[in-house]
Amino acid sequence: MFRDRRGQFVIIAVLMIAVMIISIGALMHRAVTYYRHEPWEEYLALIGNIELNSKRLVELSLANYSHTLNQSILKINLERWKTDIQNIYVGRGVALNYELANRSYNVDGIIINYFLGLNYSWLKPKSFTAANATFTLNITSIGLTGYKFTALAFLNLTILNVKANNINVTVKVEDKIPVAGLGKENFQVKFGNTTISIVSVKSRYDSKEALIYIIECAQDISSTPVTVEVSDLRGIKVIAQYP
Repeated sequence: MFRDRRGQFVIIAVLMIAVMIISIGALMHRAVTYYRHEPWEEYLALIGNIELNSKRLVELSLANYSHTLNQSILKINLERWKTDIQNIYVGRGVALNYELANRSYNVDGIIINYFLGLNYSWLKPKSFTAANATFTLNITSIGLTGYKFTALAFLNLTILNVKANNINVTVKVEDKIPVAGLGKENFQVKFGNTTISIVSVKSRYDSKEALIYIIECAQDISSTPVTVEVSDLRGIKVIAQYP
């Protein structure tokens, strides 16, 4: 009986030691995994935030430009953003530089001649407003240098046709992606300097254009050149004219 009890004690002791070894091993594995991956996840989130907010700033600058035609607005905003990045992430060696497009680019079949990263072409059946900036991000604390990304903001308004009191248009962003969710408040129609009342704005699917907006006006506008202005959900404006 004494030997049986001693044997049971040894078995229980061995089992407890085994459980402790397994628990300590799991704890060490979690600790090593945490310290190995957590800093990189933090820096990946940092890089993603800088890239996302840089692109958003380009969009906001283009919206301002489309309403004021201030050619320097993008450069001014990016200079401030560059300084803000250094102040926000002080101690981490974060530096963001940018280069504004100053040459011709082909965007969805449209040749855009950028100056200080901005340009527009209005009062045509196919009109656009565009911005283009390339960023270089360095983070010396993790040895990251030369990480590049491009921010392109683009809005195209095309008047397809005008029939009686209806205007058919398409509104697209970069990569020819149609803009959905626009209503009466996003459009303005003019006969010369006279603003025409819009009765309704509806949309329909089209196999070629993907999405077409039908602007119904309060009067017949087919006999005179008509201008259509659109402001998308980002606030970017384009003015097209037909014919």
